[in-house]
Amino acid sequence: MGGAGAAIIALLAATPALAQVQQPIDQSAAGASSLSSAQETAPPSIEEDGTETEIIVTGIRASLASSAAQKRDASGILDAISSEDLGKFPDANVAESLQRIPGVAIDRSNGEGRSVTVRGLGPAFNTVLFNGRSFASDNYSRAFSFDLIPAELISGAQVYKSTQAPLQGGGIGATINVQTPRPLDLKGFKGVFSAKALYEKNSDKFTPQVFGLLSDTFADGTIGVLASLSYQRRVASIDSITNDGYFLQRELGPGGSLYKAPDGDRGVYAPRTQAIGNSVDRRTRLGATLVAQYAPTDELTITVDGLYNKFKSDQEAHSLGSWFEPSSYTAYTVDSNRTITSLTTNGNADFVSSGAVRETTTYEFGGNIEWRPSDSVKVVLDASRSRAKNAAGGKGYFVVIGTPTTYSFQAPEGGGIPSTFGYTPGALTTPALGRTHIAGIGGDDVTEKVTEYRLNTEWKAETGALKTLRFGLMRTSRDKRNVPITSDPNIGCFYCGYLTSADPSLLSPFTVKSFGGGAVPTSFLQFDAQEYLKFLTSPAATLAIDAARGLPPGTIGSLYAQTNGYAATPQPSTRVKESVYAGYVDVDFAGDLGGVPWFVNIGARYEHTELRSYGQQQQLLDLVQNDPTIYTGVYANNGAAVSIDKSTSYDIFLPNLNARVNIAPKFQARFAAYKSLTRPALSDLAPSLTFTTLRPATLTAAGGNPDLKPYRATNFDLSFEYYPTRTTTLSAAVFYKHVNDFITQVFAPEVFTIANSQNISGQYVDGKSATFSVRRPRNGGSLDIRGLELNVVHSLDWAPGFLSGFGVQANATFVKSNRPFDVTVTDQSFAAEGIGNSQNATVFYEKYGISARIAYNRREKFLQTLAGGPGNEPVFVRNYGQFDGSAAYNVTDNAQVFIEGTNLFNAKYITTGRFDNQVLNYQNTGPRYDVGFRLNF
Repeated sequence: MGGAGAAIIALLAATPALAQVQQPIDQSAAGASSLSSAQETAPPSIEEDGTETEIIVTGIRASLASSAAQKRDASGILDAISSEDLGKFPDANVAESLQRIPGVAIDRSNGEGRSVTVRGLGPAFNTVLFNGRSFASDNYSRAFSFDLIPAELISGAQVYKSTQAPLQGGGIGATINVQTPRPLDLKGFKGVFSAKALYEKNSDKFTPQVFGLLSDTFADGTIGVLASLSYQRRVASIDSITNDGYFLQRELGPGGSLYKAPDGDRGVYAPRTQAIGNSVDRRTRLGATLVAQYAPTDELTITVDGLYNKFKSDQEAHSLGSWFEPSSYTAYTVDSNRTITSLTTNGNADFVSSGAVRETTTYEFGGNIEWRPSDSVKVVLDASRSRAKNAAGGKGYFVVIGTPTTYSFQAPEGGGIPSTFGYTPGALTTPALGRTHIAGIGGDDVTEKVTEYRLNTEWKAETGALKTLRFGLMRTSRDKRNVPITSDPNIGCFYCGYLTSADPSLLSPFTVKSFGGGAVPTSFLQFDAQEYLKFLTSPAATLAIDAARGLPPGTIGSLYAQTNGYAATPQPSTRVKESVYAGYVDVDFAGDLGGVPWFVNIGARYEHTELRSYGQQQQLLDLVQNDPTIYTGVYANNGAAVSIDKSTSYDIFLPNLNARVNIAPKFQARFAAYKSLTRPALSDLAPSLTFTTLRPATLTAAGGNPDLKPYRATNFDLSFEYYPTRTTTLSAAVFYKHVNDFITQVFAPEVFTIANSQNISGQYVDGKSATFSVRRPRNGGSLDIRGLELNVVHSLDWAPGFLSGFGVQANATFVKSNRPFDVTVTDQSFAAEGIGNSQNATVFYEKYGISARIAYNRREKFLQTLAGGPGNEPVFVRNYGQFDGSAAYNVTDNAQVFIEGTNLFNAKYITTGRFDNQVLNYQNTGPRYDVGFRLNF
């Protein structure tokens, strides 16, 4: 805490120069009206000689004024962020800047913002556009990863909370448009260079970050070229305590000797395992943009642009795992929620080496022609293509060496951490005690390609209430493929059971720094995963496991030879191709009624979606019974998956109404009513199927569902906004969303035709058919979301002297649903995920060449996943609040120095299971600081 306090003092004292000039944001690619720039021109002041002097506002105030102008003048309900200067955002990540907007919260990956939740609806419910265009993602869903794109490349972003007809469908939560600068808007030569050193406290490492941008115009301002380049490295060290879930158990101790649940009793929630470890995440991010524009006349502008991004996250983790096998308990205690709060057991402690790679290459390029044959007509043609590939296939690993020991577990109390203790002396530090166990390699290659064509037209009326008429057509094609690349699944457990000794020379001491005080062991053994895999395939090791299993010598060695050891090979893949054809009509009306100005936007969008999904699944031919307790499946293709593809289509009509009334010169009210949709996750649409249980009393299977319909929502918004000055905003908004066809993972009976060659007659087998209970994503019930957003932005321009440099931003969002999760229900199949209140507050100072800010962001506890945890149990995220800060000083008009800090007080990220003391993940990402300089020329 002392270190963080000192960091805040430094941030508020020593400070970086802030933005000098921000240029207009081009919206022609987005097909929306022009937006104000973050360089703001105030009303002219009158000098003593009677001349007018134009006042230019820059920096934080310019950013606030630009965001306020966009919100005030928008057709619908919108919030925005603007860069303070070219390549200058107050946060290192676009997602972290977006979280300052009312109703917006973020999810983090190793301490860095990655995805965005809006009004309680998670990343999959928000459409992300890049300069108005659909953009490829490296996730096997529809969520966009904001950590791919360096913040320096961005000039601003708009969060459209109410739908407008020209916007692409898909965002029940919001549509987020991210923008990059355009050279013809910058008018002349502009250059920016910044460099900084990033320090991570946990890893005690310094890494570089550099950014450069050059823009110029030629031929009397008719040709413009802009290029930017960003390079960032980060070495993050994350200490964590994790648990693989709490599972209902009906028996504890050998043969249920400690506890046996009576008939009708569901049992107790028993922790599965606890791991204490450290993960080092080496991140490299390279981003570049190139834009060329040609405007031979005032009526015609041609733009060609491209983006390239290379992002790699290479994680290596070492941990100590303690497995709590219920049949091995020797003592336990349980609380009123039937959660085990302490236990003692015999077993093995696991030294775990694991790794994961996220290696994403993204590019986007496009062309845009804007033609304005007259002041009243505008036509925009736009074409773009983007591709994102995460080449993580076969680059992850999970390998274990164990050692026999006893140990005990104690659940956390209050805000504490769970603990494990009582290990056999020497068990965690003696290499000779190491025993072989599980090993495997995996990872998925995920590739998405997006191609989009758009025609937007606009006609402005000369007189009357009709002001603007818009019409447009669009086609968006999306092609997503997921290819698992793993070692042979059948070899992963050749050594399971701790049956043979591991090579002691592989093991060496390892220490985790964060968890002092004796709650958990912080010193144990580690090993190199690749060296261990070589050892497992060696003749000495394979002969030892043959002997331990009573197999003829050479058996395991021969199996390794047949599978090429742990070499990773492609497994059955899935692919979804989606084409969306859309057309829209959009009309603006405006007028004056009794001295009260009003504005109404009415639009409608029609979308036709065609889907074709490909996958592999088992094809069941028959069930035979050689054992009275279980059936044996007979499958086509000797049990190997059979390729399958499925085509579907659907149509949807999306009307919208946006109205604004200027009740007073600086006070306005808005109302919006609209329909919206979110398409199913592409992973859910894959036509996969696996038969999981073949017992006379239980026939189950699981798979995807290419027949899913989209989520459909009816929405209403009401907003009140007050703009007493250009840098002051007071607003309050209420919203209501009714979402139908919500998709959940549920079981339902499905009938399969079989040969029934043995004439089986059973509970679920009748004649030539077998009825399975199949778990698939299915369209289910409805969901209501209600919320309130409060927002205040104010700078003390009216205050005397140095006090006029202060300002504040603060907002709070309160959101509820009619489908909360009930912790007392063990089979709840539907509940609202992501619903939680959030608050943000920022205090800033900007005067005398000094600029500083301290920001606090808090997101209250929310249900992250209904059934995504181990055992299909829920996962909650506890209250999380984080302080960030920055400071800058203008050394000259063109040079600044700065210092920035993130997570200054080292907030801990904690997830829990059904009950708050079921801690699943306790993560310490640590604070990070950077110091650097910036040049404008």
